[in-house]
Amino acid sequence: MTVERIVLELMEAHKHFKMYKDGKKWCVMAITTAATVLGVATATTANAQADSVSENPVVASASAQSTSSSSQQVMLATASESSATDSATSANVTNSASVASQVSADNETASSALNSTSVVSAENVEVSAVATVEAASSAVVSSGSAASTSTSVQAVSSVSNAVSSSATTSQEADSASAVREVASVATSGKKSGWVTNASGQKVYYNSNGTTDTGREYVQLPSLTDTTKGATGWYLLQDGVAQKGAQEWYGSEWYFDPSTYQLLKENTYRVEKGQKVGYLVNSNGNVLSGVQKWMGTYYYFDPSTYLLLDHQDYVKSQWGDYYMVGSNGALMAGLVSWQGSKYYFDQSSYLLAKNTYSVPNGQKVGYLSGSDGKVLSGVQKWMGTYYYFDPSTNLLLDHQDYVKSQWGYYYMVGSNGALMTGVVSWQGSLYYFDPSSYLLKTSGSVVSGNSAYSVASDGKLTLLTGNQAFLMIIKQAAIDGWKKYGVLPSVTAAQAILESGWGKSTLATEAYNLFGIKGSYNGQSVTMLTAEYGSSGYYYIYDQFRKYPSYYQSIEDHGYFLASNSRYSNLLWNRNYSTVTYLLHEDGYATDPNYASSLNSVITANGLTSWDYEAFNS
Repeated sequence: MTVERIVLELMEAHKHFKMYKDGKKWCVMAITTAATVLGVATATTANAQADSVSENPVVASASAQSTSSSSQQVMLATASESSATDSATSANVTNSASVASQVSADNETASSALNSTSVVSAENVEVSAVATVEAASSAVVSSGSAASTSTSVQAVSSVSNAVSSSATTSQEADSASAVREVASVATSGKKSGWVTNASGQKVYYNSNGTTDTGREYVQLPSLTDTTKGATGWYLLQDGVAQKGAQEWYGSEWYFDPSTYQLLKENTYRVEKGQKVGYLVNSNGNVLSGVQKWMGTYYYFDPSTYLLLDHQDYVKSQWGDYYMVGSNGALMAGLVSWQGSKYYFDQSSYLLAKNTYSVPNGQKVGYLSGSDGKVLSGVQKWMGTYYYFDPSTNLLLDHQDYVKSQWGYYYMVGSNGALMTGVVSWQGSLYYFDPSSYLLKTSGSVVSGNSAYSVASDGKLTLLTGNQAFLMIIKQAAIDGWKKYGVLPSVTAAQAILESGWGKSTLATEAYNLFGIKGSYNGQSVTMLTAEYGSSGYYYIYDQFRKYPSYYQSIEDHGYFLASNSRYSNLLWNRNYSTVTYLLHEDGYATDPNYASSLNSVITANGLTSWDYEAFNS
């Protein structure tokens, strides 16, 4: 490299090698150019001969093998400032002021740098500008024979001294000072600017060869952008550029590992050697907790800021708990965790508690307990017992005879609820107790308007005849005493006498046992009926109440007597003959033999036992 080239490099460096540190400090990157020259000088010095050393430390080698003086090489070596000054005296420096003017035109900020009189301050303020010099070749002074070369050449120092000696204005003097500083740094071997250390880290050195201590976020010359004057903001720790997720002033930020600058982009970044990464927003913040990315909710560990890579039940930034899968995404629906099953709402992702949840696209769902665990077997929900399949935890959606968690068998309907009463199953009838929900395997049962005998396997056989009729109406008659005070034996005798043991047309078509006229809940039938008058019996068509079952007919009979004041004298009376007498006297029936007829039915069928059963209950 020729001296002219060195000077041109310095001129070019003066245009754009500036940095800003916290917006205040200025420095010069021309050291890079000087370091290049230093490298050339070092390589060339190896050819120097010890016996050719001149008293003047700035010597141009004129080898015998040189083809022309224009191919001379410039070598940089250590020399005293006084020797460099002597060499610079013979250098031809031309038009320094015009070069400074050109630099000022190329870079608007150069004027302030050139006005600086201090190269390195106590705060490590960097050299602010590099003066440029056109003349270079005259800085080379030949001493010695054609067969030998000088051991060292202080070309940069010579140029700087030449500039100093020819400077005529303060601006030129500042430029000369800047050149001398660059020469001093280059010849002293100090690091400056961005340097990659042995560990591959990017380190920023000030012009005095030192790095700042501590942690700082500063604007420096760009590491990657080759555009003149390009700068960037970097996070340094003792001068080392930081990358990846970094803490700064209480927040986590992400610095691009390739550019070392703050990444301001909504993105998910996985660093080399990692399986999971960081979620970064458009401000450069590294996010943590529950975050939405690409339409899915994920969880990022607040301690590491990395996507969670294993299943865990975690607390979010707003205090709610969520289940996270091994892929880092929030889980919804049925989830197995530590030997139990839980259900997480598909909309809120929260744990379901004390609720019945139906997943999207399904007809049946899961029942969650107070601790969030999904229940199975027989469970009570909203006043009804249901069966949840232990294998799927879903509500059973078809009729089946199932074994409960405590070993008993129950009949489950197509709605998942336990069934009671008479149930048809695989071609037979069975009876399940309304209280225990268990299958009855002995005795007899009444269901609705029918009576059955029960076999040991639980199968039912329909009963007919008078005894069956008595079985059907017994409970209703006893309940009439409890509710209205009407004696059960009298109620049963009236039902037998007036419906012909439940075989009358009114009883079979309308379950009306007592011939009560009118309508029941808006329901009635029209029947031909016999009435008794002064001329004897006569027939008319009239409306009669229609009931859904015998039980409702008997219950309405008790209400009819209790709600009519003329029958108040017979209520809660425990003597059946007195009650039958009062019924006739109060005008319930026109037949003069009505009371005696009732008494005969009571005694013939032993109905007073129902009275004592009612009294004792």
